[in-house]
Amino acid sequence: MTERKDPDYISFTDAAALIVRRGLTGSMTPRGLRYMAHARSTNKDLPPEQRWPFGDKPGQEPYLPAGRTRMMRTETLLKYLEKYPPSGRGPAKGEQAPGSAV
Repeated sequence: MTERKDPDYISFTDAAALIVRRGLTGSMTPRGLRYMAHARSTNKDLPPEQRWPFGDKPGQEPYLPAGRTRMMRTETLLKYLEKYPPSGRGPAKGEQAPGSAV
């Protein structure tokens, strides 16, 4: 069986699936990854090296636009997430019945 090579650039949609497949997190949606990117780009309390590595600010690598899609360099994204893994509440638990224990 041939080893699957990661693409040079990746979208948020494909990146979410890749980081789960790589075991960097148990679950991730494209929306969750975009949220993390926004939160880590705008959080002024984070040290500069922990901020999201892509964008148009100093110290960030520019996104590669492909139509309406923003592409990220896959190697940069994986190195960043290995060093600063995703953290959060995880997937929604579903609707709870009124009065049920959580």
